[in-house]
Parts: sequence; structure tokens; C-alpha cells
Amino acid sequence: MKVGFVVNHPTQFEVPFYQYVAHHFKEDSFEIFYLKTQENQHFDPELKQEVKWGFNLFEGYPHQFLPLENRLSIFEKIIQEEKYNLIIINGYKNQYAKFADICRANDVKVALRLDSVLFNQAFWKIWLRKLILKKEYYKFDHFLVTGKVTKNYCSAMGIPEKKINLFSYCVDNDFFNLSNKPKSDYYQCIESKYSLNKESVILSVAKFVARESPWDVLNAFIKLDRRDLSLVLIGDGAEREALENVANQHQHLKIYFPGYIPYQHLPEFYRLSTIFIHAAKDEPWGVSVQEAIAGDCLVICSDKVGAAQDLLVQGKNGFTYQFGDSNQLAQFIEKGLKIDRNLLYKTNHDVIAKWNYHFMWNEILRSIT
Repeated sequence: MKVGFVVNHPTQFEVPFYQYVAHHFKEDSFEIFYLKTQENQHFDPELKQEVKWGFNLFEGYPHQFLPLENRLSIFEKIIQEEKYNLIIINGYKNQYAKFADICRANDVKVALRLDSVLFNQAFWKIWLRKLILKKEYYKFDHFLVTGKVTKNYCSAMGIPEKKINLFSYCVDNDFFNLSNKPKSDYYQCIESKYSLNKESVILSVAKFVARESPWDVLNAFIKLDRRDLSLVLIGDGAEREALENVANQHQHLKIYFPGYIPYQHLPEFYRLSTIFIHAAKDEPWGVSVQEAIAGDCLVICSDKVGAAQDLLVQGKNGFTYQFGDSNQLAQFIEKGLKIDRNLLYKTNHDVIAKWNYHFMWNEILRSIT
């Protein structure tokens, strides 16, 4: 099988997937077509700064860059010369426009990878999308969704179930699970800083912007008013100063703002933490949910986080609270602290055993046959 991916730029979770497939599925071949010029960093419009992931994003897998000039004609020539069984495109408009048309014109199967959801759209917008996008969606042979909420979106758009397969924003489970590994110097450093007296650590990794709602987490922690807990808010953004000002009004509580943490050090923070919270206002998926589960945290998500539908088993490895309800979030933190850890570990293990790179690649192959 030969698969092509049309992608704007590499990400910290997709590159390890490509590397895994290149190493473990040698009988299959694939190529990544990047639309953005080579760089090891990405500008985040919400943070208004460049984000560096701390490892080489262009190593260990086949890829090439499609230049802006004559991009479509170059791509067409490639798929004419090489036999592709499937081309996966990360969108249908803007920089991705016309790629599906080229595939269809050359009799190459084409799939749309999407993470669209219903919960962030008004009813009239859903109706309008169904009407307007019918022509766009008709161009695609398959639809690769991130999870249940996107599958529900596809169903609402009238896409037949037989055309839908799973291709989530999966992460490297082994990278994030440090349970059987020696404690690094870095881990011991953060442990002495954030859990010196064996406090249970509540962790959030988020952009400090309205969409990711760090306020729910901070307000819930303040309501708990417990000195045996530590809250670690990793991240940065426009609302950081305001968050710190509120936290400083509660000096008796242990609330920490370590700032931006390199991706390579996140596993140690998950290992340190008892509970991870993703409180987003609008998150079609949420890769940090799987990261935290792989790191053996209990996870609490708002009901606006898509990953919660696939990865959380309520009352066993996590909870879902109503976005904006910090009282309910505080209650779930209390409950989460009491959950049997053996039950949590078993549930997390069962979840990620079915949510990994191997499974995702086989889902892609299934969409071809």
C-alpha cells in the first residue's frame, strides 16, 4: 500500500506517528507532502509566539516540500508518476483547495482528515454547513475522524458510516509513561519544588487564553481550599498576569505558574501529577488528554473536549464536567482523589491499548480496502 499525506506543517504528535509507521510497517510506503517551508518551529497565533518542540521534526520518515509556485501541478505530476492507493488531505479549503480535485481527476482515492464537531456550532450553522459543504464533501471517498464527536458531525452532514474511519491525533504512549523508569534528575527537581511535602499535584497544560479556560481550573482549586494539594498551571498567554494576580490573593494555597515547559519534559509532569484537567471552552479533540492518560493521571475534562468521549471511562479514569461550572469541577477533583489507583491504572491501560499508532495505521489501511 502507498499512502500520501497533504499536511501544512509538522506537529509534535504527528511526526512520531510517521516515524513509527516508517519503522514498523516496512511493507507499506507513504510520503508526507508539506505545504509550509522547512522549519523546526511553528508560530502559534493564540500565544503570538514561535513554539519549539525540542526535537527534529523532519527526521526518520519520508517527506518533501511542495513549493508555493506551481504547487498543484507539481503534486499532480507526482501522483501521475507514482501509484498511490490513497491521498489523505488535512482540509478542503485555503492551502488545501484543489488537491482533492486533482486526485479525483487522476483516479486516486482521496480522504479528508477532519476534527469538526457539533458542540461549537449553532443549529443554523450546522444546517448551512450541510447545505454548502455537500459539494465539497462529495469529492472525498473517505473521511478520517479524530473520534466519536467528529463521527457524529459526519453523520449530521449526511456522510454514510461506511465512508468513515478513525485517524485520531494520537500520541506516543510509551514516551509519556515513565512508571517503570528511574526518576530523572529533572523529575526529582520538580518533585521537590511542587510536591515537597507529598502534596497531590493537580496539573493543567493550557494556553492562557479564553478558549482553553484556565479560569475554571484556578477557581475550582481555590474553592477546594486545601493545603495538601498543589496546582501546577503550565502554559502562557494573554491572561497569565490576571491569573497570577488572583492566585496571589490566596497565599496559603500552593499555586504554581512554571510557564512554558518544553514538550520533552511534559512526561515528568504527568508522572508527578495525580489529576490532569483540560478545561477548554472549545476543543474538538485535545491531545493532552491521551498524554495524561498514558502518564497514568486521572483526567477531568469539560464537556467541550472531544477526546473525553473516547478516552474517559466516567468514575474510573476520569470525569466530564459542564464547562464553566467550577463548583462541579471542584467536586470531581475531590472524587478523583479518592478513586482506587489500581482501578485507574487498569482503565488507563485498557484505553491506550486500543488508542495507539499501530491501530491508527491499520484504520487508514482499512479505508483503502
